[in-house]
Amino acid sequence: MRIKLLLLLSAVGVTACSSVLDVPPTSSVPSETAIADAVGARAALAGAYAGLQSTRLYGHTIVDWTDLLSDNLRFVGTFDNYADADANQLRADNTSVAGIWNGAYDAINRANELIQKVPNVTDFNAGEQNEILGEAHFLRALHYHNLAKLWGGVPLRLEPVKTAAEAANITRATSAQVYTQILADLTLAETEITAGRSQTRQASLGAARALEARVRLYQADWAGAEAAAAVVEGMGYVLAPNFSDLFDATGNNTTEDIFRVTFTPTQAQSLSFYYLPKALGGRYEVAPTTGATGIIAAFDPASGGNIALYAPVDKRGVWSISRAGTRTYAAKFRNPTGDEDIHVIRLGEVILIRAEALAQLNRLPEAVAEYNRLRVRAGLAPDPVGTQAAVLAAIARERRLELAFEGDRWPDMVRTGQVLAFFALNAVPVTQAILPIPQAELDVVPGLTQNPGY
Repeated sequence: MRIKLLLLLSAVGVTACSSVLDVPPTSSVPSETAIADAVGARAALAGAYAGLQSTRLYGHTIVDWTDLLSDNLRFVGTFDNYADADANQLRADNTSVAGIWNGAYDAINRANELIQKVPNVTDFNAGEQNEILGEAHFLRALHYHNLAKLWGGVPLRLEPVKTAAEAANITRATSAQVYTQILADLTLAETEITAGRSQTRQASLGAARALEARVRLYQADWAGAEAAAAVVEGMGYVLAPNFSDLFDATGNNTTEDIFRVTFTPTQAQSLSFYYLPKALGGRYEVAPTTGATGIIAAFDPASGGNIALYAPVDKRGVWSISRAGTRTYAAKFRNPTGDEDIHVIRLGEVILIRAEALAQLNRLPEAVAEYNRLRVRAGLAPDPVGTQAAVLAAIARERRLELAFEGDRWPDMVRTGQVLAFFALNAVPVTQAILPIPQAELDVVPGLTQNPGY
């Protein structure tokens, strides 16, 4: 994509992160020599995982900025790129739009280096070569799905970009082509990875199948999503006893973890920093939405969205929203030093994927029993079985509450059509449902076309 970005990792994504996210050694070397043996390949894989830590991705932007597009968060800070997201007035020069795009293609290039070079390395331990390739295919699939959720069809690069001329010839693939490649990568990952569910900070077989369930849900492949989610549930994952256990300040393990991004005090995320008020060590850029359609009312309908009346029975609401003086804040991530791990996918989401797929297949008692597991953990009464429309609405509600402030709300609103009512209420053109291609990309890659309305 952006020429200077794609050429950065032609040196190799082993060592080139940004700021505190660097992994040693910090000087770059040519990829031909960096992934010439098993030691170099292991370092390159570490660099591919470090790409997830970027502030443009799970370091915060792909989580908090995208939730600001939705009805979960409102702008309370100073950054124009966040103000535009809150107002759903995006432009092609929005720096957060460019940041997510560049971060994803940076990370894809790291995976591409591994996929191209690792087959030629001969000194691996038994089974290690396939394991590394499987994890690289998983990471590429994850990044392409994040791009497809936000932009639709995007450029599809399956090899490292080496020259400016090559980068300038890139064009967009269709959304269908991108999804075909995502599923192909996941099929390879499921074939090559042998690590079981105990591995949660690197890709595992459970993570690959959980991501497949998510991807098939976004494709409206209900039978495929249900089958993949059922496989994951059969692998031995168990819901954490307490919802709050999932958001431990230093990232302790839970039985619910499937795949998460590791952060430490020196390799820190900024998500907590953007959510927390200044009195608690944050910068308070975003806050929970108020009013009848906001997230406060979603957790506690009796409050009417007024934080002064907020007294949720739902334990997720108790944990996820709090106050410090006059400041109402998203309290899911509470450590301002940023060493909390961030979940990419966990069992709670897989349960909701399976519930939605079952409901779409009109297997309503099974669907309700599935998502009621989350309601019971949250201290709520189980829902009864209703009509298909009622069950689907209940699952949408549960997704909003269970995954609040984790970056899922906006893609959910777009894929289910909830965004149409949201836009009508706020007089926003429907073209804002997908993000603009960054203007800097269009300026240097003539073959790229902009999304409608930008």
